[in-house]
Amino acid sequence: MFRNIFFFSLSLFLIGPVFGRDLLKEIYPWKPIETNDFKSRVSYLTEEASPIINVIEMDGRGLTESNSVNRPWGGSFWPLIQGQIANTWQEKSYSEPWKLLGWKGNVKRWEKRRDKELPNVLSMTEKELAELAPSEKYDLILGDKSFDLTNRIWNFAEKWGETKKWGFLSSIDIPEGYRIPKANKLMALWEGICHGWALAAGTYPRPEKSVFVFLPNGKRVLFYPDDIKALVSLMYSNSTLQSHVLVEGYRCNEKNPPRDEFGRNVDSMPQKLGEEILPRCADVHPAVWHSSVVNLIGVQGRALVTEIDMNATVNNHPMAGYKFRWFNPNTGKTGKIADSLLELKDYVDPYQSARNPEATKLIGVEMDMVYVDWVTPKDNLTNSIEDDKLKTQTFLYDLELDKNGNIVGGQWRAERVIKKYDQDEDGVAPSIKQPDFFWVAPKDYKNYFKPLTLEPWNTKLPVPSSWGTPARSAHAFTYHMTHDFGFDEKCTVLAIKGKGSKEVPCEFKYPAPQPLINVVEELVKMSQE
Repeated sequence: MFRNIFFFSLSLFLIGPVFGRDLLKEIYPWKPIETNDFKSRVSYLTEEASPIINVIEMDGRGLTESNSVNRPWGGSFWPLIQGQIANTWQEKSYSEPWKLLGWKGNVKRWEKRRDKELPNVLSMTEKELAELAPSEKYDLILGDKSFDLTNRIWNFAEKWGETKKWGFLSSIDIPEGYRIPKANKLMALWEGICHGWALAAGTYPRPEKSVFVFLPNGKRVLFYPDDIKALVSLMYSNSTLQSHVLVEGYRCNEKNPPRDEFGRNVDSMPQKLGEEILPRCADVHPAVWHSSVVNLIGVQGRALVTEIDMNATVNNHPMAGYKFRWFNPNTGKTGKIADSLLELKDYVDPYQSARNPEATKLIGVEMDMVYVDWVTPKDNLTNSIEDDKLKTQTFLYDLELDKNGNIVGGQWRAERVIKKYDQDEDGVAPSIKQPDFFWVAPKDYKNYFKPLTLEPWNTKLPVPSSWGTPARSAHAFTYHMTHDFGFDEKCTVLAIKGKGSKEVPCEFKYPAPQPLINVVEELVKMSQE
C-alpha cells in the first residue's frame, strides 16, 4: 500500500482563511480527538474489542517496558536504484558510487550481464554461483536460464525510472486540451522494498544459516541468509497483504514540515484540489500511538512497523520494543505515576483549547522506541540477533485522562515542560519527534502466504522441474488498482495551454513479481535446521 504515494502541490491560498475561518486550525493538533474516535482507532489497530487504555492498569501490569516475542531481523531495504533483489550486491563497492547511485547505469550493466555472463551460468564455479544476485540464484535453482523473475524486477526498475506511475497506466479519461504530467526520471535513494522487509522481519522466521541447493549438473548454489531475506522481503512487498495492513496516520509529503510556536508539526496545504484537509504531518495522535504500542507489543507481543522520517522520505522499520517513563507535565520531573499525574484545573495549559472536554487529568510520557535498522547485505554464513543493528528514538508527549485514568487524548511535546518560542525573535521552536505513520499486519496475516500443493521437493536433490510453471505465474502477478478491484483512483491531468488542472478517473496495473512461496518456505526451513 506504500508503493504508490505521490506528491501533489497546491498554493497556500487554496486553504487559507475561508470566510474568516482558518481550516487548518480545525484539524489536529488544534482540534482535540473525540473519545469514541480514539477508542475505535486503537481497537482497529489491535483487533481487540477492549484494549487497555487505562494508565493505572498499564503501570500496575508492568507494561511500561516490553519487547516483541519474536525479535524482528535486520535486513536491507533493497534499493530500487540498484535493482532491488536483482542486485549483485557482492560486487558493489562504496568506492564505486556509480554502481550505487545511477539507476540507468545499473540497468545497462544488468543488460550486459544478461547478454554476456548469464548465458554461461552453468559453467560457473560454485564460488561464482555464490556471487549471483538473490533473484538470479532463485531463477537458476528453478532451472530457468531465461531468469524470468530477475528480468521482471529490472524491467520494473527501468520503467519506474523512465515513466514513474504513468508507465503502468491501464486507463484514463483525459479531457480534450489536457495531458498527462511529465514523469520525473530521478529515482530517490530511499526507494525500495522497506515496506516488505519491515513487515516480514517481524512476522516471518529468521533465516539463520546458509544453505546449498543442488543443480541438475551436480553443482551447488549457496544461499546466504541475506539472500533468503531478500526473497522473503520481495514476497512480502509485492503481496496482497500490503492492502490489508492496519495503518494509523498519513504520509507527510513536505520535505520540511512547518512547526508552530511550541514545536508541534503542523500542515500547510492539502495534497490536491478538493481533498479533505487532513493532518498529514501531525497525524499520528500520541494517545493512539501510546495505547497501540502498549497493547500490540506489551500485551500481544507483536512487532509493528514505524515510518521514522517525519518528512516526505519514506523509511519503514520494524519496532522491536519500547520503554517509557512517566513525568510531571508541570515540573518535567520523571517519577512514579502518582507523582506524575496532575489535575488539569491546576495546570496552566498552553494547549487548553485542544484538550478533550472529558479530560480532567494530565500525565507526561517519555518513550524510547527501539527499532531494527536496515543493514547492507553480507556474505556471512550465519545470522542471529547479534548481527542486527538496534536504534532508539525518544518521543515526548502528554496523555489526557478522564477521572478514572482512562486515556482520552494527548499532545506531542518538544520538551517535557512546554515552552513558547517567539519565532520572530528567537527562531523556530525545536522540532517534535514523532512517527510519520505506523502500521501492523493483521492477526490472520499467514492466510496471505499459503504454499501451493506441488510435487514434494527432496532438498538433497534439485528443485522439481514441475515447480517452474507455478513459479512463472507468481512472477507475473500484477497489482490491479482498478475499479474491478475496489479502487477509485483519480489522476491530475494538466492543461496543454495555461496552468489549469483536472482530476479524472484512472486505473493502474502495477507489475508485482513474487518468488514462489514454496521455494521461499523451503529455503527458510533449511536455514533453520
